[in-house]
Amino acid sequence: MATVTVNINARTRKIQYLLGLISEIAKNDKNVEIIGLEESPYNPEFVQELLKSRASKGKLIKTEDLWK
Repeated sequence: MATVTVNINARTRKIQYLLGLISEIAKNDKNVEIIGLEESPYNPEFVQELLKSRASKGKLIKTEDLWK
């Protein structure tokens, strides 16, 4: 049996597809085992809010009005 260690960015669509494919193979074939598949510790809704916020232009506030 061979062991393969892969460090990947699981955010991309292709990698998510690949992980799903490997997971399905592991469910049906006892010769394939997934060790250490880490899920994101962050709430997906919170992550979407952050990404949405980063994409926005934000507000411009004058420094004189900052404490009003």
